[in-house]
Amino acid sequence: MLKLIYNYFSPHGLEKSKNISNSSRLVLKEAEKLGITWKIIPGTEIITLNYHGKEESYFHQIPTSTTALGIYACNNKKTTINLLRQAGLCVPRGYRISKEHNEDYLKEVFNFLAKPLVIKPGGGTWGENITVNVTSYKDYLNAIKLAFNYSSRKTAGAIVEEMFFGEEYRILLTRKKIIGVLQRIPANVIGDGILTIKELIKLKNQEDIRGSKGSDKSHLRIIIDIKLREYLKEQNLDLDSVVEKGKRIYLRKVSNVSQGGDAIDFTDQVHPSVKKIALQAINAIPGLSFAGLDFMSKDITKEQTKGNYVIIEVNDSPGFDIHDFPYQGKKRYAAREFLFLIFPELKSNLERDIK
Repeated sequence: MLKLIYNYFSPHGLEKSKNISNSSRLVLKEAEKLGITWKIIPGTEIITLNYHGKEESYFHQIPTSTTALGIYACNNKKTTINLLRQAGLCVPRGYRISKEHNEDYLKEVFNFLAKPLVIKPGGGTWGENITVNVTSYKDYLNAIKLAFNYSSRKTAGAIVEEMFFGEEYRILLTRKKIIGVLQRIPANVIGDGILTIKELIKLKNQEDIRGSKGSDKSHLRIIIDIKLREYLKEQNLDLDSVVEKGKRIYLRKVSNVSQGGDAIDFTDQVHPSVKKIALQAINAIPGLSFAGLDFMSKDITKEQTKGNYVIIEVNDSPGFDIHDFPYQGKKRYAAREFLFLIFPELKSNLERDIK
């Protein structure tokens, strides 16, 4: 597999643009195993697959079975929340803030919502420019500015929500099936009573499952930056601190794997009500055929009732390499399930060949 880079047209001809996503690499590797041919359409980021003469395409883990309406609904986080709320599902209480809103409105939103708050970009990804645990008005205003800075678009906005306390999970699914459930744990190290936190980070970053952004690894390395140092300081720690053996130290407030977190497969432990809620959620969004749900629960192993879970977000282009290569737990063959969605006849043909 050599053609793993998108290209663009220039006066000199085709030029290299950027690497395809790791999830897409896994799809193409699985496709080749199953006799499916593929090509990247030159000058685009569209990949076309051919199975027994039938052609289907996808773009950044978005299959053609997902419509423009589904993409719009997911890219506008407030629209997503409203659709889920209309379906009777639990979502955080919150509001969308735009650059046009005046200070009186900002104060009204801040005073109305219960603290602490979460502020994030209205169309953000990778857990970037998110601020959690906001309690003061000053921090609230700074967090809104940070969220606005995620995008230079005039329509860029921020979502302000009441913070829910629980464990965070990513649920990968189609409109008919749960593919996998992962618990997402913020970047962390476990003390051994000998090494400093900085040395523990270096050691963890050497794990084979971790790489840099754009690599073929499912987990990213932990980056030491100002936010990490500040969070350690809040815990009365620094990079030179030595932590007692067996004690876990969290390095970030957000749980994204893209921020150095760990993805633990939890599919077999979740209560059946979780899967029912997740399927109800994806079917509440018109035109969405494949998604990743950001789900929080106080105890995902028990029946989910109002007040003990919320759906934070729905992603129309989920990275699913973490389901095939979790930090701990079973591989869920998400790349193959993605191909089954694109070519429904593929699964039945494979089952027939096995018989």
